[in-house]
Amino acid sequence: MFLKKKRINKLSCLSWIEQGQKVIIALGDAIRFKDKLVNLGFSGELKDGEKILPAIINPTTARNAEKFYVVDKTKPKELYSQTLWWTRQEWAGRGETREVTDFVSIPRERYPRTEYAPYSIELILKYDEENRLLVITESIEFCLQNEKMLINTINIFLTVFGECDVLAEDFTNIRPTQVIRLNWEVLPLGEYPWEKVQKDLEKISEHKGKTAKRMLLDKCEYINAYHPDFRAYGKSGFNGYVIFGFKRRKMYVLESVYTNNATYIFGDDWEHLSQLSKAEILRDGLQDVRLIHNDNWKHDIDEMLEV
Repeated sequence: MFLKKKRINKLSCLSWIEQGQKVIIALGDAIRFKDKLVNLGFSGELKDGEKILPAIINPTTARNAEKFYVVDKTKPKELYSQTLWWTRQEWAGRGETREVTDFVSIPRERYPRTEYAPYSIELILKYDEENRLLVITESIEFCLQNEKMLINTINIFLTVFGECDVLAEDFTNIRPTQVIRLNWEVLPLGEYPWEKVQKDLEKISEHKGKTAKRMLLDKCEYINAYHPDFRAYGKSGFNGYVIFGFKRRKMYVLESVYTNNATYIFGDDWEHLSQLSKAEILRDGLQDVRLIHNDNWKHDIDEMLEV
């Protein structure tokens, strides 16, 4: 898995990697970054097998090399003594003072801090079979216990080089299993008379109450009048959901027989939308627009769908 960004804050981008799998963080074609490699502590010769604890050049390398602290602001502040090397004037008697420099302890308040040991991940130079230079780590187990260490290690590569690979132990790419969701039945493209759509919707909503069924039919009839490019009916756990696709407008309208009192409008492409889980589709913030089923609903739909 190739990552090219400034940093990551969580491992969701690698969530498909199985727990317990061993991974290696690597930088390919590393000769491009010779100056940065030397700055981290490698020799100018960049010999195969060189191994270093990276020098401290930013916060990620600092957490890797030295113990660090996390402030806990959920707890009340506590007293601590701060030791300073301080020069001050001291009373010497008979109206005179003298300059004194020594250590003094000053009481202060601060939030409690939790101390953590450094991650101590070392970087290794390795030349592959084609004599290309790699920077790699030892293998690290991909698990919850190592989550923060993995994030920090990846961020060492991203903050210094701007990119990295997450590889299996044998240096092969770890590819996610392709998920093919079959949650939607897409009708063939073309115009459909309302009578045909209505029969489909009546079948979809046959086990729902009179109000829910009537609301679905009324809303869908109004949307269908705008001549969508295609229609898709939900299957399995999506049963009762209908999507009207307006490709020219890059707009997909989701209606449901369930009384969630809203119409969802998405601006994403259909291929991506069709592969989302139900929770992802209905999650607040994913949709571009959420139209409440109230007296202004038709006016709002008109504003969205009129060219």
